[in-house]
Amino acid sequence: MDTLTFEQAVEKATGVSIDTLRNTPIEVRRAEVERAKGSKTSYRSYYPLVGRGSVLRDRVVDHDKIEKEFLKAIHE
Repeated sequence: MDTLTFEQAVEKATGVSIDTLRNTPIEVRRAEVERAKGSKTSYRSYYPLVGRGSVLRDRVVDHDKIEKEFLKAIHE
C-alpha cells in the first residue's frame, strides 16, 4: 500500500484529515475520542500471544493511583 492510499484509509476510518491528525497532540486527540465515546481509552494485553508485551506488565500502576501518591507526597 502506498502512502497516499494509507493516508486516505486513515482519513476514512477516523473522519479526520491527515493534516489535523499530524498537528494535534496525542493527548488532545485521546481526550476528544474519550469525550465522543463517553469513556476512558483502555488497552488490552494479549501477551504472550501477540508481540512481546510489556516488560513491566506486573508493575504497571494506573494514572489515578500515581496522582494520589504524588499529592500525598507533596502535602506531607
